[in-house]
Amino acid sequence: MINDSACGPVANEIQPKLARVKSAANTFLNILQGNRDADADASGMLIKITRWVITISLLLYAIFAPHSIAITQGSYLLGLIAWGIQLTVTRRVRQSRTPIDVALFGFFACCVISSFFSYDPMVSVKGLRSPAFFLAFYFVSSNVKSIRFASLLGLTLVLSCLVNVGYSGVKLTAGRGLQIDLINPGSAFANDTIRVGDVILEADDQVVNSPADLSRIIDSNRGRLRVKLKRKDAETEVSMPRGVIRDARGTSFDRLGITTSPGRDFRITGFYSHYETYAEVLQLIASLAIALLIAVPKKQSMTVWFLCAAIPLLLTTLILTSTRAALAGLATSVAVMALASSRRRVLVAATAGILVMLPLALVAVEHARGISLFDPEEGSTAYRLEMWREAFGIIKNNPLLGIGKGSEGKLKEALGLYDEGRLPPGHFHSTPVQIAVWWGLLGLVFYYSFMTILSVEIWRVIKRVRGWQSRGITLGVLGAVVAFNVSSLVHFNFGDGEVVMAFWLLTGLAFAVRRIAIEESATQSPERMPAPPSSGDSHRNRLPQPAASAGQSARAARAKQH
Repeated sequence: MINDSACGPVANEIQPKLARVKSAANTFLNILQGNRDADADASGMLIKITRWVITISLLLYAIFAPHSIAITQGSYLLGLIAWGIQLTVTRRVRQSRTPIDVALFGFFACCVISSFFSYDPMVSVKGLRSPAFFLAFYFVSSNVKSIRFASLLGLTLVLSCLVNVGYSGVKLTAGRGLQIDLINPGSAFANDTIRVGDVILEADDQVVNSPADLSRIIDSNRGRLRVKLKRKDAETEVSMPRGVIRDARGTSFDRLGITTSPGRDFRITGFYSHYETYAEVLQLIASLAIALLIAVPKKQSMTVWFLCAAIPLLLTTLILTSTRAALAGLATSVAVMALASSRRRVLVAATAGILVMLPLALVAVEHARGISLFDPEEGSTAYRLEMWREAFGIIKNNPLLGIGKGSEGKLKEALGLYDEGRLPPGHFHSTPVQIAVWWGLLGLVFYYSFMTILSVEIWRVIKRVRGWQSRGITLGVLGAVVAFNVSSLVHFNFGDGEVVMAFWLLTGLAFAVRRIAIEESATQSPERMPAPPSSGDSHRNRLPQPAASAGQSARAARAKQH
């Protein structure tokens, strides 16, 4: 009786929770099991294994896309191999055509031809691995078999991204380096180079994260003390006599004559090595999350609560990257998604959100980086303007096929690139400019043809599909494509592996929704079928037309009777 009275209430509380967990697990497994071909049960064991491998690889792709390029690409390649085995065994090598095939394969053909006519063919041919990942688009669009699985991948992408958002918050709370809040007049740090507000990142090439770190480094080495400082976006190194510090009055850190606090004025990077990469991925995922919230019909569902919590976190994190192009890209994305939704309330809410958030974001960027929206004298802007000036000269001399990927390293001295070597070497910080330099204007025409057709087709799908999951995914991908292209004007995001893998995942999901809608329309009854396709137009590429109304069906039936 003692055991029953003690454990009974606890068991009564645990059982409903276990039931909910079990129900969620069963739903998850059912969605995974549903992502297979209709004849999967009748197929051999090898087909069943490859189908499961493909499904799991897609799930891993979505989980790790916001975090790790190595695991993301590894998951995709594993699934691609399984898909290749499946196509070989079933002899279904020929896939359904899509409107973007000519543009996408034409672009890749330009990359290949340009590589063989490159000024540095070995480097350019090796560089084909990056554009070859466009096959991830076909892998995703062909192997997502249900809308529920597509929705699962989209929500998984958003949920997974919150992990690095939380990590970024922890890093921001802990701080990085030592920010100088006060410098005493007699301090060794009281000179013309060091200012209040500077952040000490390193001393003698060792990381400094606490006053004890700095004091230990001063005492453990000899010679002049070398200190790396961060001021806004710039980093500089200064040196000072170590003996002056050691002979100063006071003990330990007090002898330095400065007051410090943890440095938190830095641009967060998530699990990536660069803040711009993180910002580009965040704007894509934030576009998807906002679109799903727009599309959800039941505003009291768990999905809505999850998205309402996730979106502010994603937006705040994006602002903390202090990346102007990504912020502008997301603002444009939201405006386009609101327009595509054809709902007045969404358009009004989106406009109000942009008018409130964008000025706040720009103020935060100016505070963090000490720059205005566009200042031609600012370091990163001045660097881009110089790179673009040099790029236009290269494009003029190599208009059709470009110079080949990576050839600028071989030509930098001959062409006087990087302001005759006075600027650090890098890329041209613009996707259209970089494509024109590497793969020529012909490649650029194919690239923008692909982006244009992609946007138009997704817009058409948004207007035709009915389910909220289908509309949410396609609406979010349209926004992601817009954001990607806006920020690509000043970032070479198409050459950033982390960003482009997320881009192919999202666009593949949109075309998976498109394919499923076409397949469902092909199985409808004759009264609900669209008009027969014209000659030369395959039914596989026709979007489903809206179903006829009940009144129209009744009138058609009466006409047949008479």
